[in-house]
Amino acid sequence: MIAKDATLTRFEVEIRHLVTVFCVLAASVLPLSLAAQDDNASDPVMTEADALEWQTQPIDFLVNPIYPPEQAEQVYQPLVEYLRTETGLDLQLITARNFHRYWVDARRNEAAPFILEDAHMASWRMNQHGYQPLAMASTPTSFSLLTMGHMADDQLEDFIGRQVSSLPSPSLGYVVLTNWFTNPLQQPLILSNATSWLDAIEIVFAGEADAAIVPQNLVLRYPNLYPIQQSDEMPGLTLSAASEVPESIRQTVTDALINLADNPDFHSALFELDIEAFVAANPDDFAELDQLLSTIFSL
Repeated sequence: MIAKDATLTRFEVEIRHLVTVFCVLAASVLPLSLAAQDDNASDPVMTEADALEWQTQPIDFLVNPIYPPEQAEQVYQPLVEYLRTETGLDLQLITARNFHRYWVDARRNEAAPFILEDAHMASWRMNQHGYQPLAMASTPTSFSLLTMGHMADDQLEDFIGRQVSSLPSPSLGYVVLTNWFTNPLQQPLILSNATSWLDAIEIVFAGEADAAIVPQNLVLRYPNLYPIQQSDEMPGLTLSAASEVPESIRQTVTDALINLADNPDFHSALFELDIEAFVAANPDDFAELDQLLSTIFSL
């Protein structure tokens, strides 16, 4: 009994020692935890300081390369001028010379703080690089395969092996087309040499392609062309902001875009974009749109 009691006593001593060590460790960790909370509490102050810095420096504003650079400046500059006037931010229009350079820069995350582009790319940047969709065109968009009258009664599968005009990959029309023809052995011959969606239609009229993939706003302008297939509707042209853009700056730009339709002095900004208005974007609407890119790229 004496030996048993001695062993028990030593066990109790060890337990007490472990409790003491635990208390010492807890005491050392607690100040670090409190310091972290203090750092978090100071974030709003840092954000305000960042916002002031953003208000005094040039800010790149990249746009969708669905036009040649010279034409893109004419189309998008009125919007940039409006945002500069309304927000006081020194926004600088940036145009990509083609979709190849646009995609290379996107993969490297060498992109602007603000980007105005189609929804599938806004989705990809949101999921890959933490961009946040801020505002989008009020009217959804879709794409249609248009052809001439003598092929108006053909089905989608009849265009396997035929020439279809499109903007280059990863334009939204191109990825819609590749999602319709997922079998690599049964696809149309995609002519990705168009410089704009309007140019894609002109290539059909010139007899250089059997059909063109184009957005819905152009479909309505050409009653002499016939839709073979139409995609599901998606969010329209979307403005996103990089994660490093302060929340106050994001909100200022978002509010300015939403109010644009009520400003008659800058009606040309919407007219050039061929949209009626901007509305607030819901990130949930963009959650899976990047999967459209999976038919041509490994995400």
